[in-house]
Parts: sequence; C-alpha cells; structure tokens
Amino acid sequence: MARTLTRRRAIAGLGSAVAVGSGASVAGASERPEDAVVDVDRNGDADYPRCLYKPDDGEWNPVMPINVHARASGDASAVDAIEDGFSGLSNLEWTRVLPDATARAWDGEEEALVPPDHSFRRPRLGDEWNHVHVWAADEDRAAIHAHLDVIDFTASHFHRGDHYGDAAGELTAHLRGDGWDERTPYSIDYGVSDGRREAWGETGDVKLEY
Repeated sequence: MARTLTRRRAIAGLGSAVAVGSGASVAGASERPEDAVVDVDRNGDADYPRCLYKPDDGEWNPVMPINVHARASGDASAVDAIEDGFSGLSNLEWTRVLPDATARAWDGEEEALVPPDHSFRRPRLGDEWNHVHVWAADEDRAAIHAHLDVIDFTASHFHRGDHYGDAAGELTAHLRGDGWDERTPYSIDYGVSDGRREAWGETGDVKLEY
C-alpha cells in the first residue's frame, strides 16, 4: 500500500524516501524500536531529533549526540545549503562514497528511525577522520551529528565515533567559509541518562544560521 507523502520525504527527495521505507523494515533490530527512543515525545515542528541511534542486542539505543542545529532562511532548503558546503572542487577532501555504519535518528512524523539524508567523511592520514550525518527536519531546518572517527580495533568497522566537541567546532569552521553564521553559547537537551551524557564529554553544541 502506498504511504502518505510526508513533509520530510517531500524535502529530502525520492532517494531518502526509498531508504526510509517502513518503520518495521528500517528498524528491524526491534519489533518496537520506539521503545528505545528517548525523544519520541519531542515537540514536533518546534524541535530537532536529539540523538544518533544504533542497534545493540535487538534494541536501538542513543549512542551519539546530534550536536549541531542549522536553520536557513534563503531560497535553498537547509539540507541543500549544507550539502553545497561539502560539494564542488573546493571540497574534494570530503567524500560520501566510503562504507558507512548504521545510523538512524527518530522522526516523529514518520514514527520511525530514519537514515541520514547525507553523510560525509574527510579522510586523512592517521586517526580522527571527520564524519558528519545530516537529517532534514523541515525545509528551513537540518539536524547534524558530527564526530571524529577514532581507530578502535575492538569496534565494528575498526573505529568508533568520539571527540564530538572538536568535530562540531571543525564542522562549524568549515561551514562558516560557505556563508553559515555561528550562534553560541547554545545548549541542547539530549534527554539521555546522566551517565551517558557524562561519557559523551564535550558535545560542542552549536546553532548555525544561513
């Protein structure tokens, strides 16, 4: 049965709509993935998704913060303006072709965990590659998760995400060169346990405006 076209699918485009699919197929690690979602009751259009989720033992858990909020007021949508910041000959160090780990954010309208609309990495010699995931919240807003890939041979894909504050700062510096302005101080309520929040350390919360 055809699904109703939602605001997010209309913005993100057909490719994202196909990737999202149904809630059950996207979040197959749990029959009721929403049971593990901390921000299922977030205030709809007035808020952003809070956490990046990954499956663990059949449950989707909030493992990393979505630490950058972006708003665009021009002709381009926020997610398109962000994509432009990673495209073109001046941004050849960024790529979206490398294999990516499972990453989802909770979409209250879809009532499903959905993949990013865009993911970018900046490979470089050694450790700590920049890794960015972008979700369209609506036409004017996008939610961004930024971390550095740290070599960890005990982890899946032989690396783990860390240094969120440093990653958010480097992302902000990069997008400032493409016309984005930074608004700080800025604080995000992630809605996770105190222990998980403490383990994350500095998240580098920032609001970007275009």
